[in-house]
Amino acid sequence: MSRLITLTLTGQQRDHLKAHLFPGDGKEAAALILCGQHDGTSRHRLLAREVHPVPYAVCDRRADFISWPVEWMDDLVDHAAAKHLSIVKVHSHPGEYDRFSPADDVSDRRLFPGIHALVDGVAVHASVVMMPTGALFGRSVDAYGTFEPLERISVIGDDIEIYFDDPPRTTSDMVGRATSAFGRQMTAEMARLTAALAGASGTGSILNEALGRLGFGKIISVDPQKAERKNLNRVVNATARDAAHETRKVEIASRAVRAMGLGTETVPIPEDLVSRKSVLAIAEADVLVGGVDSAEGRDVMSRICAAYMIPYIDMGVRIHALSDGTIDAIEVVVHYLKPGGSSLLSREAYTVEQVAADALRRQNPALYAERVREKYIRGADEEMPAVISINMTVAAMAANELLARLYRTRNQPNAAYAITRINLAENEIESVAEGAPCPVMAKLVGRGDAGPLLGLPELSL
Repeated sequence: MSRLITLTLTGQQRDHLKAHLFPGDGKEAAALILCGQHDGTSRHRLLAREVHPVPYAVCDRRADFISWPVEWMDDLVDHAAAKHLSIVKVHSHPGEYDRFSPADDVSDRRLFPGIHALVDGVAVHASVVMMPTGALFGRSVDAYGTFEPLERISVIGDDIEIYFDDPPRTTSDMVGRATSAFGRQMTAEMARLTAALAGASGTGSILNEALGRLGFGKIISVDPQKAERKNLNRVVNATARDAAHETRKVEIASRAVRAMGLGTETVPIPEDLVSRKSVLAIAEADVLVGGVDSAEGRDVMSRICAAYMIPYIDMGVRIHALSDGTIDAIEVVVHYLKPGGSSLLSREAYTVEQVAADALRRQNPALYAERVREKYIRGADEEMPAVISINMTVAAMAANELLARLYRTRNQPNAAYAITRINLAENEIESVAEGAPCPVMAKLVGRGDAGPLLGLPELSL
């Protein structure tokens, strides 16, 4: 079975395209997208990096036809060849014609063999149609003019929109658009999605349980740690036997999901998150969730979100105790990150200095052995914190955040909820709106597998 081919755009890119493709005159318009790539085991991902509208003035535009001189593309094709980028042609269908037309077939068979000849070493290029609703469908076109459908086109913004190639294209093809949340159809749609979970311990083990029972088709879990007696009171599905046999936490998570009998495929990765193997495995996912406990881990997940254009939900728990042991604050927080948006770095959830310190400890085994991780409870020395109920709260928040992005379960726009923070000690809830784009992560958007991977030389081959 051949790998699936998919395309991902940011919400901002799609809005930019729609404004150009539908100027209001009822005529077709076009643009080119230059894309990075992920050459994965289960899918080949096209990742939008640059959007280049074809100027109206150079086009022959009609209600059901568009053409332009190929010479207009010369510089863009040279640029794509130099950067090893895929080329995606996008044009509009102003009417209700929801498939490629015979004229589209002729145009694509003329255009793409030349693109393949000029952009050496890039195997996949594609043609896409946008409908007036913003819905998208497409196909790859090989060097011989053979078509293969794009299995899905994802638009990742404040909402998560996923347009599958089947069933027949209507305005309701998008996941969540016409589906009642929490019902049987939602479960069927979830079966087509892959979630990647970074961290299989306290919060991660609970979120793993939720993802499995929501019906995700595949769950990729990454965590190098083994079960220990001291964490049996907060790692869901871990047993005394697991602690005695030092079972990997990802194996416990995988075993639990398989035992549900709901058909979810599991991919346990017992590796450090900061590894090429882990990053490339996570890059296969449609959504990311993290329960990591280090600045370096959060930085890597933020980079994956940007480079592979996958939405990321980050979970955090922090308990503050006074010197006499009295609890001062119990804070749980969920962040939603979209490619091209603000990041955990720009939101000051961690600092560059903290990332460097984490990396030093990881790379120096002697120093790492002496490392004292930040405790669940600041101000108290507690080896076995009884925090299962708090972890369940933040994991439930993360799962509901994911559903809100897919199924619009909030009454307010999702842009107002980039951060949701609850202080359980005060029964206070705070929501923070999406901020300015992060300049550091913006440089990585759509890079995919391009080296150095995630902009980190350590992850290069």
